[in-house]
Amino acid sequence: MSSHDEMSEEELWEHSLSEDLVDRADSLMELAHRARNSEEWKAAKNLYGSALDLFVELDREADAGIANYSFGYCQYRLQEYDEAIESLTASLKRGQDFNDSRIIAYSAGPLGDSYSALGRRDEAIAAYQLAVDTFVEIEDHFQAGTNCLSLGELHGVEARQTKALECFIRAFNIFQSGGDAYGSARAKDRMASALIELGDFDQALMHIKDSLEVFTFLEKEERIAHMNYRLGWTLNLAGKYLQAEAPLRLAIKLFRENEDWSRAGLAEVQLAYSLIFRDLDADHAEAQGLLNRAAAYFDAAGEQLNVLMANSVTAERLMNEGLFVEAAALWRDILNRAISYEDSFSARAARASLSECLFEIGEHTEGKQVFSEIDASEWGENKPELERIERVKKLMFEKLAETLNIEIPR
Repeated sequence: MSSHDEMSEEELWEHSLSEDLVDRADSLMELAHRARNSEEWKAAKNLYGSALDLFVELDREADAGIANYSFGYCQYRLQEYDEAIESLTASLKRGQDFNDSRIIAYSAGPLGDSYSALGRRDEAIAAYQLAVDTFVEIEDHFQAGTNCLSLGELHGVEARQTKALECFIRAFNIFQSGGDAYGSARAKDRMASALIELGDFDQALMHIKDSLEVFTFLEKEERIAHMNYRLGWTLNLAGKYLQAEAPLRLAIKLFRENEDWSRAGLAEVQLAYSLIFRDLDADHAEAQGLLNRAAAYFDAAGEQLNVLMANSVTAERLMNEGLFVEAAALWRDILNRAISYEDSFSARAARASLSECLFEIGEHTEGKQVFSEIDASEWGENKPELERIERVKKLMFEKLAETLNIEIPR
């Protein structure tokens, strides 16, 4: 432990003006660490920059490396992404030139974050991969696992769910090696997300339940609420609507107790979904009331993407009740709004459902036009959505054959 670690902040500031360059550099570095720990990012950045200059002058390369990547990390936290990339790239080169794995790892991680923030995904993936491998090398399991989760998320965004799953499994194993139960449970949650898109709901539910058990044991209330929501949502996807009600009602209760109104609203949307689809012939007044209330809240809160989610459930209900004209009008609105919000996910989903409604009501020309705008490759390995596209394609051919009085071979 350096003597500077034990100094008061006032003493450190005094020493930061010392004519002794070593004393000045060490004082600035300790002040920078304290500012960073207090999340005073601008102050920390300036202090790390000053310390870096002195360490370079003193030829203290190891300390210069720490100051360099810490400076870049502060720039990242200040959302100065281009500047962070420049600093962290220089830091990474310094680590590689001196074969310092610690500098390499701690430069590559925030470098990946910065590239990701700018949408430069290929570069982010390369940086994260380097970070994971190097953190594993220096046995920093927390950072290795965390960067591996980020790597998996990017593969998921790129619709490479099998690759994402591999990353999440690796993250789980890394956290396990470090005895990190919390990290392991987070990885299980992300494994479930990839499995859902791959259409394996049973495995996904198993991982979600495992994750919930760990967070319950650790008494992580926010995570307990989140995992109950995830459990209910996944049970709905798996068609187990009756089982979904209990975890969703618990999630709503916990979210409301913590004044997390947005997620409470999302859980109410999923509860409405389970109430509707468990019995399509029942009175859906309660469920529709939940959807209307959630949509009104989201609209007032400016959360327009969540409005689309609530309205999508209403549109699905209308379709299942055979009200395709009303459903088509609602899906049109959802599609147009999704496009205006640049929400490609909601737009893709809305196109499939809108085209289905149009074929059902005999609007074949418009239906074909909407369906032609669907690019199945954008769904990657998302099995449920790809299967839905195939169902709509089959319906399109059936309806066109009926119009032309042509028999489709079975």
